[in-house]
Amino acid sequence: MLAVLAALGVVGFRLLGTRTQFGENFDFSAIKDGLALGGRSLNSSNALLKAISVVSVALVGALLVAALARRRRFDVALACSVILIAPFLTTEFLKHELAGRAGFPQYLTHGFPSGHSTVAMSLGLAVTLATPLDRRRTAALAAAIYAALMGSALVFNAWHLPSDVGGGFCVALAWSAVAAQLAPRPVDDAIPLRLWIGAAVVVALAGVAAVTLRPGLSFTITVHGRLFEAAAGIAVTAAVCCAAFVYAIAPRSASATRS
Repeated sequence: MLAVLAALGVVGFRLLGTRTQFGENFDFSAIKDGLALGGRSLNSSNALLKAISVVSVALVGALLVAALARRRRFDVALACSVILIAPFLTTEFLKHELAGRAGFPQYLTHGFPSGHSTVAMSLGLAVTLATPLDRRRTAALAAAIYAALMGSALVFNAWHLPSDVGGGFCVALAWSAVAAQLAPRPVDDAIPLRLWIGAAVVVALAGVAAVTLRPGLSFTITVHGRLFEAAAGIAVTAAVCCAAFVYAIAPRSASATRS
């Protein structure tokens, strides 16, 4: 049911951004404010955003699957692999198949759904699935924060429209709900501490670099109100996706544990 609802969410964000006056105006205003953030540091910031996504999948994702396989939890490793790969392939397919959006810069016309936001949410949900029951809420909270920050950065850097980000989140959620059926029994051991440390170091370094490359960003956001509204909407969407995923897999995991 969650997979179906998430798929409907993808359709909803697409229709909101392309078939409603409110959605079109909101996307246009947000991307206009994002473009206004430009400066000589823009290219460096865009390169940083791209590097974070690549590192997230290649490093954290690979280490996560490897750690699960080493503990002979091949079912969870397979599920996490599906969560990390299938949503991204789906977004790339939809980008090429869906009609382009008129009235936006050329690079934004085929941006739905956002691959970067899909990657961010997929990684967070994969980590959540690979976390023991008593720590899943904490993992989901961290996943929501990470996805919200990545999604907001995409809009601030004018890489994607807000509706693109919401669509990407829903694609990741839909596939995660399907993939979770491959691993009905939750993991007993927590994710290795070194994996968390490595991920925290990457995120911390990226945050420091972002502040250095984009000085005054927090102040500028308060000036451009549409960006603040977009960030708030993205954060709420990320939180709902992560909370729904934890809620959906909790009853199945609990029954599996009792049996």
